[in-house]
Order: sequence, then C-alpha cells, then structure tokens
Amino acid sequence: MLATKVIATGVTHLTDARYFAAWEVQLLAFPLGPGGVDWTTLNAMREWITGPEIAVELSSGADAGAVLEGMVEHGLTSVVIPNSAPAAAQKTFLDGDRKVYAHLPVAGYHSTEDVREALEELTEATGIILDFEDGGITWQDLAEGSPFTLDDLRELLKAYPIYLQIALADTDPKGIVTDFSSRGFAVRGSSEEKVGYKSFDDIDPLFEGLEIFE
Repeated sequence: MLATKVIATGVTHLTDARYFAAWEVQLLAFPLGPGGVDWTTLNAMREWITGPEIAVELSSGADAGAVLEGMVEHGLTSVVIPNSAPAAAQKTFLDGDRKVYAHLPVAGYHSTEDVREALEELTEATGIILDFEDGGITWQDLAEGSPFTLDDLRELLKAYPIYLQIALADTDPKGIVTDFSSRGFAVRGSSEEKVGYKSFDDIDPLFEGLEIFE
C-alpha cells in the first residue's frame, strides 16, 4: 500500500505494466498511436494485470476522434492528453463523462505565473501531471529556487489537482507528501533493456519511500 496516489503513463510493455500494478498505482496509461501501442496490444496487457484503472494516452499525431471511439468500444473512460494537443482534441475528451488527466511539462525558463496561467486553462481536468522531469528539473533545483521556489510549488499544489513528476534524488518522498499536501506523484514508463527485463533502480526509491507496511 502506498502513502499517496501514483499514476503511471507511457506504458508500452508488460514489464512496466506488471511492475506498476504490483505497486498498486492508481492508474496505468497506455499511449495509443505513433510510438505507442495499438488496441490489440493494450487489451492483451490488460489481461495480465489487476488493480489499477486503465487509461489511454493520446500520443503526438494520434487521431483524437479515433481514440475516443476506441475508448467507447473497449469500455475505458480515462485519458491522458499532452499539453501539445490542439484545443479541439482536448475539447473532444473534456466534453463528456470522462476523466481527463492533462500533462503539463515545466521548463527551466518557466516562472510560477507561467505555470499558473497554463493550469488555469485546465480547470476541467480531473488531474494534472506537472512534469518537471521533462525540463530536467530536480527537487534539489526547486529547493535552490530554480525555476521557482518550493513555497511557490506549495501554493500551486493547494490550488490545483496536481500529480508531481519530478526526480527526487535523495529526498524523502514521505516528507514531501506530508509537507506539500500533494495529490500524488506521476511516473513514466520507458523501454525494456531486453524483452521481459528492465531495471527499475531509478524509481524503486520513490515507491519504497511511499510504501506503508500494514
């Protein structure tokens, strides 16, 4: 059991899917379209996992209308959409009884106001993945005030349904959850080293730090 919610995106193979499911993440998102998986592969992986809610992730270049039709056909109601998706594509998913998780990358040149303005455009989203990893920003960077301070982040977390995606290094994730009242964390899958094998040394500390022993 984890101390807070975790959602996993970018899942393209069973090794990632089973690892995240074993840690009881809240949601598993499979990217559909170029660079992702197809419906046959997604449904095959669904057969091997239990627990997390299954979502689709809109890949760059994917047809939003076709993805939505597939969601209806396969009984899925949650979707992760990138910030780069056209407004029309975002509206496609927001118009309806669906859970929409928006992905919002943060770069080193973004100020708190830049991020806040972007968040204001996503008020209908169920959750927002605030992705510092995309811009190479670590927790230590924020602790040192770059691109903004931890106090600034704390205010954002209070105001918006944010899932943090950030490299924590040696920082205790339990302390972050307690201090920052975060809705949760987000992690992203990556390629296998070989079929059926992958090291999770980079994210094991996060899950181990959040684990609650009953």
